[in-house]
Amino acid sequence: MGLFGGSKQAADDGQQGDIIGFTKPKKFLFFKIKSKPIYENAKQKQGSALAQQPSPHPQKSSFADRMKNLIPKPKSAQARQMGGTTQSAMVMGRGSQAPAAGTQLPPGLARKPTQMEIYFATVAARHKELGPALRAQGIKESPTEFVRKMFMNAMVITVMMTIVMGIALYSYGVSVILALLFGVALFYAFFNKFIQYPIDRNAVVGKEIEKDILFATRDLVISMRSGMPLFNAITAVSTGYGAASQEFAKIVELVQLGAPIEQAIDDVSAASRSKTFKRVMLQTTVSLKAGADVVGALQEVVDEVAQERVIELRRYGQRLNALAMFYMLFGVIFPSMGIAVAAILTTFISIFTVNNSTLLLGAVFIFFLQLIFLNMMKSSRPTFAM
Repeated sequence: MGLFGGSKQAADDGQQGDIIGFTKPKKFLFFKIKSKPIYENAKQKQGSALAQQPSPHPQKSSFADRMKNLIPKPKSAQARQMGGTTQSAMVMGRGSQAPAAGTQLPPGLARKPTQMEIYFATVAARHKELGPALRAQGIKESPTEFVRKMFMNAMVITVMMTIVMGIALYSYGVSVILALLFGVALFYAFFNKFIQYPIDRNAVVGKEIEKDILFATRDLVISMRSGMPLFNAITAVSTGYGAASQEFAKIVELVQLGAPIEQAIDDVSAASRSKTFKRVMLQTTVSLKAGADVVGALQEVVDEVAQERVIELRRYGQRLNALAMFYMLFGVIFPSMGIAVAAILTTFISIFTVNNSTLLLGAVFIFFLQLIFLNMMKSSRPTFAM
């Protein structure tokens, strides 16, 4: 008798090989298909045994050992953790809860972003200079995360001011809807101002560098002409020139950490907001890599920058003459003469009466007119003269 109760079955077993397992039972409509044995070819078994064991007489595994291999092994802690993460990701796909902080979801199973997250990402993508500005200011948050925080800050400030405004209007009998409209306008004003602040601050830093970079570069050229190496000359100008010295101090710090001086100059100049600093450092690295005279190249850049600034100052003087003429006309002559002529005309023709309210309205108009002219003069001033 064979293993399964028949000599024919045993003969088939001998021809087809040893039994290594059974197929899974299946159901088809109302019928049940029984499991069948799975055989292993004797030649394939012998070849695999010779490949796995160096011994010329490999031991033949028993049927019980082969059946143990078919039993699924318990999952490890890492596998159970991955299984839990997968299940949580599937739950997130249905929009129930957010994953815990620090949980990394497998690729393809990440949750669907919410509408607010899409809005934050859209606003961050609209402000392309936000990412470099955050890195320049030392803020390690991503643009999307920064937009989300500024949104919450603007929302909190707007809600508080809207409540105060609503209470004040309600006490005077004014509709609270006006306070709501004021709150909406105030929210967008604060939100845009908060997002734009790193970009504006970065531009201010660039203007501060432009004020002193020419003098620092001249000092650098003089130090190198006296025989001082480039690194020592950069170290000498890393103090005493305000924001420009801070840029040179970054180069000194990178070199002290082990970076080559050419690579340090390239990294700092790439992140700088000053065009003149980038121009000077680019000429320095090109001269170093080409083996040319660094002092001569820097001197040429200094002369070109100085000549350009002289031309820009002359253009600013011409614009200032025109602005001064319009300011005298609309800011001094027109208000004073206009008020005098209006007071005289009202004595003959009763078009309007000059009273305290009219004078107050005229004073407010003149005040805002002064601010407009001062802002125009300041905006037309060169960056190195700010």
